[in-house]
Amino acid sequence: MNILTDIYDIIKDDDLVKALVSDRIYFYEVSEKVDDTRSLILLRLVYDTTAAYASNKYHAEMFIVQVDVETYKDDDTIRLSKRIRHLLREHGFYQTSSQLTEYFKETKKYVRSRRYEGIPKYKYYKGGHIE
Repeated sequence: MNILTDIYDIIKDDDLVKALVSDRIYFYEVSEKVDDTRSLILLRLVYDTTAAYASNKYHAEMFIVQVDVETYKDDDTIRLSKRIRHLLREHGFYQTSSQLTEYFKETKKYVRSRRYEGIPKYKYYKGGHIE
């Protein structure tokens, strides 16, 4: 399971995300070829571990992911961060911390970095083994 792809799929079709970010959702880092003069979302895996054990087998995985939102308007950054929090909560992820809320003069961007923890809903079957 690639949790970053799953999170990408959760947020990419949202109307607010489409309007403010379009398809500028990236994994781990933004390449030098990307137009970074526009708003974007950056997804990173922080931690993963096994969870939900039965009969010495695990039946789920727990993840911590970081979602960075970068825009040129503070209001857009706040709206996007809150919308992503809502979308991820619907899929079993809860905000665990706020890593960063900052304005960078060099890039003129507002950045909000949040971490979410959870076991993805609808990814595991009762009694199923995922290894």
